[in-house]
Amino acid sequence: MQSVTSFCRHAAVVSALSLSAVLPAHAAEDVSLRISWLMNVQNAGYVMALEKGFYEDAGINLEIFPGGPNINSTAMVASGQNTFGTNDVSSILFGNAQGMDLVIVGACFQKNPAGVLSLAKTGIKEPKDLEGKTLAYTEGGPWTYTQAMLNAAGVDMDKVNKVVMAGNEVLMTGQVDAKTSFVVNEPVALQVQGYETATLVPADYGVNAYAETIFTTADFAAANADLIKGFIAATAKGWDYAFSHQEEAVAAVLARNPELNPEQQKRQLALEENFVKSADTAKNGLCSVETAKVAESYEILKTYGGLEGDLDIPAMVKTEFNVGQ
Repeated sequence: MQSVTSFCRHAAVVSALSLSAVLPAHAAEDVSLRISWLMNVQNAGYVMALEKGFYEDAGINLEIFPGGPNINSTAMVASGQNTFGTNDVSSILFGNAQGMDLVIVGACFQKNPAGVLSLAKTGIKEPKDLEGKTLAYTEGGPWTYTQAMLNAAGVDMDKVNKVVMAGNEVLMTGQVDAKTSFVVNEPVALQVQGYETATLVPADYGVNAYAETIFTTADFAAANADLIKGFIAATAKGWDYAFSHQEEAVAAVLARNPELNPEQQKRQLALEENFVKSADTAKNGLCSVETAKVAESYEILKTYGGLEGDLDIPAMVKTEFNVGQ
């Protein structure tokens, strides 16, 4: 006959197994990401990490929200409406100068695509070639880094005819010789219309700045180190997958924004690989961030971008979440 002790042990095991069958597994963390602009292949890494289950594998239930002309990702994260955001490093620096308490936990675009765009027929191949030419610009973004590039290259700014104008049409109609631009998307828009283009990228002339950082609040970073580590690792895996499966990545992005031009998105994603991968990412992993590079951007923005106030750069750059750490 089965002993009372044996029977009790058997009943306990059955009860535990029955209970485990009805209890849910450890719930994934609900996380939101506010991208800096409308959905396009600039966000292919996040999209593929979501599509392929990399965030789910890290215990993260991610929802991606678009940005836009009236949506500021820094404000959305600082106010607690979103967990993470993406934006140019300058936006985080300006945000903190205005009282936000944001920290940078990753940087997926290692090389900033802000630069100068021209039609190939103008013969502008290096910064000095802009002397005697007409350069269109608008304040902010590309103009800030372009000024730093022109200064580093020894360009006489008095010999550059500078006009405030925007849009690729000013190049197409010959109103100007060159314009400030984001060189991973605007040249492609011209190329699909049959125009040959040339670009100048400040990073190629020693002006370093991250184009897209991943950020959150200081309080969230302090309390959720494991989650952030998993988020960055999954995102890095997503970018690696996107570049290895570009047609699939473009299709996934187009499914989220059907208004995009498929050919333009295809060409843009191919160009982005050179901006996402770097010597630093070879060492520290994709989407890694370095304090010195953010500090360099800080100095550029103080000199050319109108940034005021003192910021503690080491405190706002979290290198411990780099995949290679």
